[in-house]
Amino acid sequence: MRKCFFLFTLLVFLIFDVSAQLKTYKGQVIDAQNKEPIAFANIVYSQGAGTVTDIDGKFEIRTNVKVTQLSVSCLGYEPQIYLVNDLDGKNKILLKPQEYSLPTVDVLPVENPALIVMRQVVDKKDQHNPENYNPYSCILYHKMTLDFEWPNGLNEEEIREIKDSLGVNNDSYLFLFESVSEKKHWKKGVGKEKVISGRVSGLKDPILASFPAMLQPFSFYEQYIKLLGFSYLNPASKPGLSTYHFVLEDTYGSSDGDSIYYISYRPKKDKNFRGLTGAFHIDGKSKAIRTVSATTAGTENGMRLFVRQKYQAISNGLWFPKQLESSLQFGGIGAARRLPFPMVGTGKSYVTAINTSPDISAKEFDNVIMEDISSTKSSQEISAFRYEPLTARDSLTYHILDSIGRKNHLDALIKTQMSFVKGYLPMGKLQLDLSKLIDYNDYEGLKLGAGIYTSPSLSENFTTGGYYTYGFGDKASKYGAKLSVTPFAKKDSRIYLEYKDDVYATGTYEFMDGVKNLSSERFSRFLTETMDLSQGWATGVDFRFLKFFKAGVFYVNQDIAPQVAYKFMESDIVANGFSMQEAGIKLRWANKEMFISSPLGLISKGTSWPTVWFNASKGQWKDDETLGYSRIESRIHKQFNYANSMYTTVRLEGGYMSGDYPSTLLYSTLGSYKSFTLLVPYTFGTMRMNEFAASEFAALYFSHGIPLSLNTDNRIKPEIVLSTNIALGNAPNGVSTFDKGYYESGIYLKNLFSNFIFQYGLSVHYRYGYYQLPDEIDNWAFKLGLEFAF
Repeated sequence: MRKCFFLFTLLVFLIFDVSAQLKTYKGQVIDAQNKEPIAFANIVYSQGAGTVTDIDGKFEIRTNVKVTQLSVSCLGYEPQIYLVNDLDGKNKILLKPQEYSLPTVDVLPVENPALIVMRQVVDKKDQHNPENYNPYSCILYHKMTLDFEWPNGLNEEEIREIKDSLGVNNDSYLFLFESVSEKKHWKKGVGKEKVISGRVSGLKDPILASFPAMLQPFSFYEQYIKLLGFSYLNPASKPGLSTYHFVLEDTYGSSDGDSIYYISYRPKKDKNFRGLTGAFHIDGKSKAIRTVSATTAGTENGMRLFVRQKYQAISNGLWFPKQLESSLQFGGIGAARRLPFPMVGTGKSYVTAINTSPDISAKEFDNVIMEDISSTKSSQEISAFRYEPLTARDSLTYHILDSIGRKNHLDALIKTQMSFVKGYLPMGKLQLDLSKLIDYNDYEGLKLGAGIYTSPSLSENFTTGGYYTYGFGDKASKYGAKLSVTPFAKKDSRIYLEYKDDVYATGTYEFMDGVKNLSSERFSRFLTETMDLSQGWATGVDFRFLKFFKAGVFYVNQDIAPQVAYKFMESDIVANGFSMQEAGIKLRWANKEMFISSPLGLISKGTSWPTVWFNASKGQWKDDETLGYSRIESRIHKQFNYANSMYTTVRLEGGYMSGDYPSTLLYSTLGSYKSFTLLVPYTFGTMRMNEFAASEFAALYFSHGIPLSLNTDNRIKPEIVLSTNIALGNAPNGVSTFDKGYYESGIYLKNLFSNFIFQYGLSVHYRYGYYQLPDEIDNWAFKLGLEFAF
């Protein structure tokens, strides 16, 4: 007993002695001009020992060595030495931004020491990448503010006067978002983040709460970092080692006795690729990333994104993100892209409740990697999850904007804007189909009309309604009605029944999910010259199965009345009308394709795999007798992305018909030539409309893109796109076809001009080979490129 008591007493004295000597130094590093925290600044306090500030600029030093001064440094700031006794009562350390910088000249030994460290980081990235970890879960709290970025030369009084003139409160933000998401991970490529709570200033419904969670990835280990919808080459990747310039800025010891390497990086001047600039703190022992800061080396559509991440090691040797920060800077919006001052959205995310042995199963995961349920009745108040209390400025922002939102019905306004993006104008329980108001094609001419359907406010599980249009070119009315039921909305399924008395372009074929709404492929409808009248009904079911497959089963019963003679036929006689029935299936396979479930619906994150479509159908039609036919169509599409930001796109598609088929079904819409018109991707720009037709064909569309001026702040970032298209087909006697092979090549100067909505370019294509035309000028096609800028 006496021995035990003696050991206990000795232990108490030892603890008391150590605690008496152990001192704690806390502080915060901030920008001397804008008073914003400086994340990941280096704090060296004793013989090479140091630490790093977090995303809030805060640091804490616990040591039994007396600290008399702190050496503080960070890229872009003038290094400072602070005497501990000189710190103010709030322990604020001010760093001044560098007013100017001389051209960097780095004199390195034969072997760059920073590159040696970065090679080791890349070699071990798989074991440190959270994407490769066993099942885990965590909670993320996101907070984002939006405000003007004031010039450094303005004082507080001048800023207040400007805000007053703009009608902005001086003591609040322009906007404030908060959200909490639950992240679950099963294995590489299988995970989901669910936004479970949120609040948006000015809105009752936190419909935009998921926005801050979409600005940056959860970790910084993939070869390409996706920011602002673009893929940036990660410096911590094998291609990044040869395309980035690395500099070992500093080396010091951490509190646990290990070394920390502070390495900056920037794109090499002789390399043209979409790159980043910033710095790493690398753990000396494990070669894991402790912190990373990254800034897009150039702007994209007038925007620049800053990203910062801080990692923590947990007990089993795994490294997890602990703090994430994003800063989105944009200089203007609208046609002129101008605002009184640049705006900045600053978001911070804190990772908590990390569990490396969660009770989850593979059944919980599908191909939706982010889902927002913060607007549902089951969501909890955001106050239950806040990582830190609201500041006075936060509270004032909510108070002011919530009052403005109630007064001006901002919830209804936001929902109206989202309906516009989907193509509808909400009218209570009904909605107006904007696509039916006005349209144009070369056959019908100008089209005016209206379409009215039930809205989601009546039911999210079904919609019904109809439309009417009138074409001033063909001087004819068209109308239709439709009922669509979506019993399992999250499963991307529907059952539909529709009736139409309308015209359709001859020789067309459609694949599952058709063409994206904002794709320039849709411009092909403007060029349509030949149409048939169709009167009848159709029904079908679309559904998703086996995670990455989507299928549609359909049946069509219609009466067809050709309106004009087909140009590809040797005869000028208009074909007789007939009745037709067809049943078939459509399939789409996009392996590893992931989606974000947003207020705008499912948004595809794409896939690195080829996307495959397949159609198969059988039908019969009646002219003088009943005739039967079958047909299949297929398409394979793949884009190859390279480390230098160049890309190659390959699309291969074809069709085959057998049996007795009406001439309206012959594949005849491969061309898109006009004397001068819009560029339509994946068509033959030099082939005249309905110049050829085929009962069986194969077409290859090949293009290679070379982006220019990537790592610059130029608003215009042109691209050179080289293309070659090849087609081979066959058809019955009496039909003009391309059985000798059709060839064309071209060059597209993309994004020569732009505004907030569109990007403009110019292209030229040349037709050669067996079907080259006698007059040389007729083999050339000049087109205007028009693409959406967002």
